[in-house]
Amino acid sequence: MRNTTNTILFGLFIATIFSCNQTDNNKNIPVDSLSISNQADTNSFHKEFGDRYSIVGDFNGDRKVDTVFESYISSLTNKETYKKQNTVDWENNLDLIIKKLPVTRLYASIPTVDTFIVTKEAQQIGLFHFRNLGDLNEDGKDEIGYAINWSDNSNLNHYHIVSIINNKFKEIFSFNINEMFCYESSEELFDNKEFIQKIGNKTIKYKFYSDSATNNTGEYKFSK
Repeated sequence: MRNTTNTILFGLFIATIFSCNQTDNNKNIPVDSLSISNQADTNSFHKEFGDRYSIVGDFNGDRKVDTVFESYISSLTNKETYKKQNTVDWENNLDLIIKKLPVTRLYASIPTVDTFIVTKEAQQIGLFHFRNLGDLNEDGKDEIGYAINWSDNSNLNHYHIVSIINNKFKEIFSFNINEMFCYESSEELFDNKEFIQKIGNKTIKYKFYSDSATNNTGEYKFSK
């Protein structure tokens, strides 16, 4: 679990779909590949519990529109929970979130696809910059991009690209990012307002934050 004793909150939990809460150097964590046997609850909890992201696309290659949803639950109840527990006292809000032992998951409208655990870390409030990136590796399926919305005061984060392979969400590439550049108005993103831009056969350019504390452009080719 992350060290929260010195966490300083500067207006976290801004209610915008492109919110950019900050994080620490430990954000570069592997995506949890654990899946659970039951599908996430598809009832309409969005209105009751607030922000939940969803994206549409052809994520299994059957040329039909699918939807991938964000799920944010408390592991104490295994049910959806609020990302905001206290809207007045932000420090108390963080303490309440941690006590809920939150889990962020992805699930799809495709019945055969396992629900995917993104993170079980307590100091997080779901996803941001959750995107359909298109078919990056030319396997006939759209890929998914996201970062985790950490509740701390660092800009450093990690961006994940996942694909549905054999009915499971699997990470196929990831890289460091700086959350200062996640807004659509940022000139640091590509013209498509994303961290990713496809440039050729299974090849992408991506915006990454380097060890020298600068925003750089890299190139990556998918093997399959």
